Amino acid sequence: MTTADTCTVQSGSSSMVAAAHFGGIEVVECWADEWRRLCDQSADDQPFYRPEWIGAHIRAFAPHGKVVLLTVSFEGKLLFVLPLLQEWSALGGVPLRKLRGPVNSHSCFFDAVRHSSSQGDAAVVAAWNYLQKLRGWDLLELHDVPEGGTIATLALEASKSGLHTALLPMRRSPFMLIPSDPEGLQKLPANKRLRTHLRSIRRELAEKGQLKLHRADRSALNRFYELEAAGWKGAEGSAITCNPRIRQFYDEISEAAERFGYLSLFNLEFDGELLASHLGLSYKGRYFSPKIAYNEKFPQYAPGHLIVSEILQDCISRGISEYHITGDNDEWKMKWTSDSRPKFGHFVFRRGFPGSLAYALRFRIRPAAKKLLK
Repeated sequence: MTTADTCTVQSGSSSMVAAAHFGGIEVVECWADEWRRLCDQSADDQPFYRPEWIGAHIRAFAPHGKVVLLTVSFEGKLLFVLPLLQEWSALGGVPLRKLRGPVNSHSCFFDAVRHSSSQGDAAVVAAWNYLQKLRGWDLLELHDVPEGGTIATLALEASKSGLHTALLPMRRSPFMLIPSDPEGLQKLPANKRLRTHLRSIRRELAEKGQLKLHRADRSALNRFYELEAAGWKGAEGSAITCNPRIRQFYDEISEAAERFGYLSLFNLEFDGELLASHLGLSYKGRYFSPKIAYNEKFPQYAPGHLIVSEILQDCISRGISEYHITGDNDEWKMKWTSDSRPKFGHFVFRRGFPGSLAYALRFRIRPAAKKLLK
């Protein structure tokens, strides 16, 4: 069962309807179709912002969570969506009523969705004007937010309103601009030693057998899971199949991605032996690789790097212009590119004693004490 708190917010010359919809996963499902249409009209549309991605996260990692969906509409047209989870938490030892983004280490990126028009910009202002009056929260905490996105604009509005805000840099996420021709691809990876090594591997494999990249459908997902679990991730218990909730999340994400046409499950084989696999997403001219697995029996072939080089060739053939090696800027990823996208954690503290105390302890007293100790 859902409930809603709705009000009309004046933003410039327009009267927009801002609302907070409370409930469980049914809130996401109720708005899913309009939400997807808004994604198609947004300034930065990524699969991670879509309702199927957010819904999968809530079902897997917060099945009993209290969902708060913030929306802004104008004349019946949805202009802004921000999904949140409501919970009690502590920051700096202070108990707080928190609204947070439904994200974790599997989320890649997180942002609100707004229409790309000037009305969409106005909707962000309307959303903040409404949110600061909404009761029931002391802290708004949003992680994995890209630089210059909608949440960054929302946090700026909070700062303009005189509220305490804080910004914490997170590890950057690497990406590559894909050249439009195979000749340009010869300059990748950026690391010259790795580039030379991959050429040598290709020559060796060509003499021994056939290297082939397959784009598979979801029926091959278990093969990906088995490959990932066969290596160090399985040994340390961090493979997808080691945790039922994580397995549920990726099962649901892959099913939705296939249904909406952006699943790219790649398998790289050499003479029928699986060398590496990608659970990838090809979405509106960009390729994302949330999860990768490689066969640790063949380190001499650098299978994790080899499959990237093969996928890049496939991307050129399909007109994909960006390759996002999602996650943190680990050393192996930065051998491919010098480009990376900043991510941040945003904190907004509501006026009042709990929020002011938590802000002072976490972002004023604690840093000062660390500096003094050094």
